[in-house]
Amino acid sequence: MKLNLTGRHFEITPNLRRHVDSKVSKFDKFNDLVLAGEIVLFKDHVNDIAEGRLHLRTAVIAAKGEGPDMYAAVTDLVDKLMVQLRRHEGKLHDRRRTRGGRIE
Repeated sequence: MKLNLTGRHFEITPNLRRHVDSKVSKFDKFNDLVLAGEIVLFKDHVNDIAEGRLHLRTAVIAAKGEGPDMYAAVTDLVDKLMVQLRRHEGKLHDRRRTRGGRIE
């Protein structure tokens, strides 16, 4: 998976990049679905915010994570993306299952 990591109005430290890479490695088990990803990190007046998009074969899913620091925001973002990714995979699995057989 190709990942584009961007920091808006601040520089991304090597520790933060390693944290993002370790969290994004959760998406490796969905390797056949996920083609590319984009994560944008920026600071709000109160919270740190991480926005992410995953480009799949058939769709694009997006989420926004917030936290008191950037590490918590990235963790929140990855958790939200995982929920959406599992839901999307379940829908694909259900469609494949009902397409071939009869429904009674």
